[in-house]
Amino acid sequence: MEQRIEKAIDNALDSASPQLYMFGVGFGIVLVILGIVLFFASKRKKGNGSKTNAGLICAVIGILAIVNGTVQMF
Repeated sequence: MEQRIEKAIDNALDSASPQLYMFGVGFGIVLVILGIVLFFASKRKKGNGSKTNAGLICAVIGILAIVNGTVQMF
């Protein structure tokens, strides 16, 4: 009984993994866009370094997510 349940869960996770990679790439693209918007919006206003840093962090994490998802797909 336990082996049947374990096999069913393994099959479900194996079939869902390609969609998760695509989700990671999409999420990375959204993070890069958000990072660029935050970076340039804070550059217009002087003295707001926290938004600039948050924008750079979002962009870097987004690039890493895109690379990670792409590498895992292939």
